[in-house]
Amino acid sequence: MQKSLEARLTTLSRLRIMIRDVLRLPESEEIDHRTLRALGAVSVQVIALQFSILKATSVDVAMSELVGGASVAEIAELIDARRPGAGPE
Repeated sequence: MQKSLEARLTTLSRLRIMIRDVLRLPESEEIDHRTLRALGAVSVQVIALQFSILKATSVDVAMSELVGGASVAEIAELIDARRPGAGPE
């Protein structure tokens, strides 16, 4: 049975979509190795992203973790590590 598109998306690819949506960034913008601060996120946008992550993954990422020195890819790894029921498929 084929998985839905959402189920096939990795955490990083889903996070890219959320960040581009919240920050209104173009698809061409490379974001994986940049911090949210480097991408120009302001506090209201970070709060919106925090809520989107919680809603999509059931993982609560602290504001300090989102605006700290973690890159987008590192935030995705953090989400994967904290995801309830995370484990091999």
